[in-house]
Amino acid sequence: MGSQLSTLSSQLPRRSRGGFTLIELIVATAITAVLAGVMVAIVANVSGFWGRTSGRLSAESQARFILDQLALDLQAARYRDDGGVWLAATIPANTGNTGLWNTTGAVTNALKPANNAGSLQGIATGALDQARFGIAGTWLRFFTTKRGANTANQPATLSAPVAVGYQIVRRSITGADNRQPVDRRYLLHRAEVRPARTSATSTRNGALETGFDFAVTAYAPNSGNGVQTGDPAEIRYPTLNSVIGENVIDFGVRLYVRDAGAADGLRRVFPATNTTTSYLARTPPNQPGATDPFPEVADVMVRVLTDEGAALIAGYEAGRLTAPQGVTAQAYWWQLALANSQVLSRRIVINGGTL
Repeated sequence: MGSQLSTLSSQLPRRSRGGFTLIELIVATAITAVLAGVMVAIVANVSGFWGRTSGRLSAESQARFILDQLALDLQAARYRDDGGVWLAATIPANTGNTGLWNTTGAVTNALKPANNAGSLQGIATGALDQARFGIAGTWLRFFTTKRGANTANQPATLSAPVAVGYQIVRRSITGADNRQPVDRRYLLHRAEVRPARTSATSTRNGALETGFDFAVTAYAPNSGNGVQTGDPAEIRYPTLNSVIGENVIDFGVRLYVRDAGAADGLRRVFPATNTTTSYLARTPPNQPGATDPFPEVADVMVRVLTDEGAALIAGYEAGRLTAPQGVTAQAYWWQLALANSQVLSRRIVINGGTL
């Protein structure tokens, strides 16, 4: 009997002590694939989250920098009761204010919509961070004695105000050749005209010679001769040297004077309504009933695209991305913008001071 069992045992297949069966290999491979897939998904989610967070922080940081610079300028804004315009705010109706707005290579109806197509909303009332200040934002200009604007070898201009202008322009920031496409972005400019400066490339003089009045054509030449260069035309036609922020798609202000009769002690003077697009401050802030007083307080907002948002907007405007069915082209522009941007607002007290 024992010999029979021994013979039968020798006839059975023997499993190698150092190997795996085919089934074990398949199971191990499947487990490895599942684990690898889980790890890839985790890494992708973490990378995406980090990218989105980094983009938001970068956009927010840029917005804070812009508001910090604007606060320095506005806190030192100056006014003289001489009948001139010492502060002006305009919401352009189109992109023709500067002649610099570049739309080459873009799908026309995929660009940021004009004011009559939904980009002029809530500028007077409602939450400031939800307002839309037109196709080119607010063109803000005023005179300020910005710290560090004077130099020791210019005693004649000591403490003299400088003219500054804030304005959004969509334009190229890089050159183009056969290998690299032109990079066009929405740029916020801070143009500055220093006192008594005369540009060698322009027949127009600096602020002191021109006068402190934004109503004069020198600060906003519109002779039909195209883009001007040099002081003080840069207030309207800024150069790339004056860029203060990239991927800035909206910039807006609300202006107030103190009024004890108002609910919160402030009376809004601009914008008076959600369709108001222009303001010229000519009268003192404390003049009762005035419709154009120099403001004492400003609420300002700036909306900046994240890096991902800038890429999506650029792709959409170039036709590489299309709007979903049932969504208009212009509405989709704002969907992309609102979902991929950071907006910050700040209240700034204009210390002013009458010269």
